[in-house]
Amino acid sequence: MMRRRHALRCGFALLAVLWIMVAASALGLTLALSARESVAAARNRVSSTEAIWRAHDCLERARAAIGVALEEAMAQSSAKVTSWLVLDTVVSRSGFSASDLCTLQLRPSGVALDVNAADPEMLGRLLRTVGVGGARADSMTDALLDWRDADDLPRPHGAEHSWYAAAGRMVPRNAVLASDGEIALVRGFESVAGLDGLLTVEPARVVLPRAPMPVIAALPGIDDEALARVAERRLHDAWPADPLALTAELSSNSRASLLPHYAELARLTTAEPEAWIVTSRGRAVASSVSAVIEVRLVRAGARAAIVRWRSWVE
Repeated sequence: MMRRRHALRCGFALLAVLWIMVAASALGLTLALSARESVAAARNRVSSTEAIWRAHDCLERARAAIGVALEEAMAQSSAKVTSWLVLDTVVSRSGFSASDLCTLQLRPSGVALDVNAADPEMLGRLLRTVGVGGARADSMTDALLDWRDADDLPRPHGAEHSWYAAAGRMVPRNAVLASDGEIALVRGFESVAGLDGLLTVEPARVVLPRAPMPVIAALPGIDDEALARVAERRLHDAWPADPLALTAELSSNSRASLLPHYAELARLTTAEPEAWIVTSRGRAVASSVSAVIEVRLVRAGARAAIVRWRSWVE
């Protein structure tokens, strides 16, 4: 009897020890995993901080080059092409050097058609210029207008909530488009070649010396002859500040097409970008983490002022 009780006590003690060892192992594993996650999180924070500072460095070096160029331009007002018009070229020639850890992109506003402000005629002209047939161009135009209007009543060739829901696609927000990526959600715009860079949601007047020719062709009053004159002037860096000066080089028929739209054309176009979108991307040395800073620059005399700042980590 005594032996049996002793054996039971020993068995219980052994079982208790085993459970304690299991619990201790589990606790140790939990602490190890927690420490590992903490180390990984700390490493990511270090990489993110490094990437952000590299993006800052890239951006500030570009701003310094822009400042120098604008100051020099103020002293040389007789130049045919202003520094602000070719700011991307100015920065590339300034000695700024991109690398795997720091890249910079400068894009002028006004080189694409604002889909939130363009009227049906402008949208249709641009689509036909890039080779979209008449019926399909009408369908895409109506679909875009339906997407951005406030109701669910489809136009004759358009598409509203019911069509997108039946197709299993994201339905329209019935408001202006919020990003360039949203354009591809509109029926018809997801599969048309040749539209890259021609459409945007960024409000800006069209820069005649820089905008792609299909964007200029979409403007009111610009026929084939006027379009050819614009292209010729761009080759010689001789675009006038006022589009009315273009009429002196046109035939009577082309002039008759442009003049009735002069007031609208003057409102929609400009000889220089209203702003530049500068995107700076920095990357950490020992990580795939990258940081992006995007700013909108406007000209303020001999300097460029930041009026919008966005940043994110990828």
